[in-house]
Amino acid sequence: MKSILIVEDDFLLSMINGKYLEIMGYKIAGTASSGEQAVELARTTHPDLILMDIRLGAGMNGIDAMKEIATFSKAPVIYLTGNSTDEMRAKESTSHLAAFCVKPVHFEELQQIIQTLWAKQE
Repeated sequence: MKSILIVEDDFLLSMINGKYLEIMGYKIAGTASSGEQAVELARTTHPDLILMDIRLGAGMNGIDAMKEIATFSKAPVIYLTGNSTDEMRAKESTSHLAAFCVKPVHFEELQQIIQTLWAKQE
């Protein structure tokens, strides 16, 4: 079973995304609300995919967290954003980019993005 790390600083959105992924049949590798937590969880849980909010609270943002994670993991990232400026910054910053999802994430959209990602990897 593939595992997915959720990085989202909004508790409600994190829970909703987690429920979506569980319904789709994925294991939740962990949930983080900060970039620093995301790096540590990625290091210890070795997720197959990372669902990463770009704008996190104080401290490391999602883009910087993925730069750090990319030094030890090849897990692709789906960035969550509602801001086109963030989207452009993320495109320029990582080679692990799989897709963008505009918040709020809709079940069918997330499911399609993940299925397409897995199909490309086969």
